[in-house]
Amino acid sequence: MKNISIIWLPILFYFCGIELVVLFTQPSLFLDLNFFGVRVLFLIIFLAFLFLKNKISSKIFYLAEGITIYALMTFLYKETAVLNTLIFPKVDGFLSHLDQKIFGFQPSVIFSETFDSWYFSELFYFGYFSYYLLPLATFLIIYLKIPQKIEQFSFILITSFLLYYFTFILIPAEGPQFYFPFPENTIEAKGIFGNMVKLIQKNGEVPTAAFPSSHVGISWIVIFWLYQNFKKSVKYFIPFVVLLMFSTVYIKAHYFVDVVAGFISAPIVFFLTFKFYKFLNHKLDVRFD
Repeated sequence: MKNISIIWLPILFYFCGIELVVLFTQPSLFLDLNFFGVRVLFLIIFLAFLFLKNKISSKIFYLAEGITIYALMTFLYKETAVLNTLIFPKVDGFLSHLDQKIFGFQPSVIFSETFDSWYFSELFYFGYFSYYLLPLATFLIIYLKIPQKIEQFSFILITSFLLYYFTFILIPAEGPQFYFPFPENTIEAKGIFGNMVKLIQKNGEVPTAAFPSSHVGISWIVIFWLYQNFKKSVKYFIPFVVLLMFSTVYIKAHYFVDVVAGFISAPIVFFLTFKFYKFLNHKLDVRFD
């Protein structure tokens, strides 16, 4: 087992869970080329890193592996849009109703209408865009300062994504940008960051993953991990994460209750993934060389 990175075990468990869901709900998906192709892609990447395990230094290996699998999460995210109605119907009506009951209006609609200047648009789009950079910046810090922790961070990050993705299948919600009718579901991009996020959404966004907000959850999980391992860096990241929380509602990616659920779920997911890492690390004696 020492030749297999521990990070692949939660991926295996996730795939097994998904296959069971598909088997009992829509077995025809097994014949879908996209569904099958994602599994082949992960297998190829796994075999490639298995081959490279003893060919390059552990420091570079775990960094490359962690970032590669982080990038591959995009495919599993898109897949939840197909899987998230196999068990339960979408709950957007309930979530939007909660927002209406709390505020008396829809925050994801009113927020961007009230603060519609170029400055606020770019500020909040930048906050949303920073989500994609946060894990990469953390990988860089770990590589430079505490390389022996790369595998642990990768495991916690990826396993957290997988837990959220499985939750999206059980609690299907598409978010304001897909649920509300035009023009309430749209917001104009007025600058560089706005157009960058719009481009990312055009190529990667699908009607899924609204509740809870994994953007908020993952970001706070990264903060928790940094606080535990490299505390002095946390103060530089928290402002971006707080801005991100507002941004997800501003650009209509999430309802307000999604953000709250993401924030509340983050310490729970972090605790579970960290304990799971320690359990597997102890049982399999997998360690950084």
